[in-house]
Amino acid sequence: MWLHRMATAGILTVWLAAFCAQAQEPLLNQVAQNKWMQFSVASGRVSLDGTRIGIQSSNSDNKGRKEQLNVRNDNGELAMTYERTSADESLLFDLASGDRVRIRRTPKGAGSAVPMEFVQLPNEKLVLTLGPADHQQAYRAASLWHLLIAQPQPCKQHLVPVLEMLRPDWKLAETAAKVEQRLLQGVGRDVAAERSRWAALVAQLGDNRFAKREAADRALRAADPLVLGYLRQLEFGCLDAEQQFRVRRIVDALSGQSSDDAPEQVAATLSGDPTVWLSLLGRPEPSTRQTAARQLVALLGEPIGVDPAADPATQEPQREQLRARIEGK
Repeated sequence: MWLHRMATAGILTVWLAAFCAQAQEPLLNQVAQNKWMQFSVASGRVSLDGTRIGIQSSNSDNKGRKEQLNVRNDNGELAMTYERTSADESLLFDLASGDRVRIRRTPKGAGSAVPMEFVQLPNEKLVLTLGPADHQQAYRAASLWHLLIAQPQPCKQHLVPVLEMLRPDWKLAETAAKVEQRLLQGVGRDVAAERSRWAALVAQLGDNRFAKREAADRALRAADPLVLGYLRQLEFGCLDAEQQFRVRRIVDALSGQSSDDAPEQVAATLSGDPTVWLSLLGRPEPSTRQTAARQLVALLGEPIGVDPAADPATQEPQREQLRARIEGK
């Protein structure tokens, strides 16, 4: 694949350089519009998936706006760095296919942007930092969806617009709202019974009888959309070759062409996470707080010590005590 990319890099680099020299809009906008780089949000983490422009470096200097795009092979991983400076701000994107992301936005001069840094490192929580050095607020979360649910306003105002410079069609805030809606709609469903049925169908994919395998295949394809999240989390090493082959085909069929997280699958993954319901416990809508409280009692198996009828500000000390209990488990 890299050889193919290198073979086409020369033509594309010349095309890109010529295009950039004439264009008025920022280079990153052009990269996004022409899909020269492929990005996704998978399992709640930003991912650099591929490139159509090969390994190269491009520069642009347009009316005081200086830009540099560098695409490279970084110790066997595809990596991209984009830097843009203007009179009012500097912007840095540094991404690598090994689950590394660093994005920094810094105001300059009379610039009004709030300083922002987003960091994603392998096997660590995501960190969003807002504000100047002497007055910073840091938010940590297990995934981008956890972060958007826990801190919707800071994320919508400062993080989402910057992330969507990479993929304007992401609609991350809209997806997070759909995830939250599906979480609330799914309350009361017998998820355990559904998962037990799916497990039986996966086992049937390895049946000695072809008709049984085909029947299980059809049933899984026709199941609730949440089945996709279940299938993706299976331990493939515990499946035989026939099961692995069929599960992969079903996942590919249900996933369609997009590698991005779908609201149904995200909701299925987050539904058993107490920290998500703790975030929803602080919502302004009384019905959401009541639902979150019921789910937390069910998940923890004990009283939560938070009055869902109280307004979020009054609740706050109780929620922090509950957070300490959850994180201590």
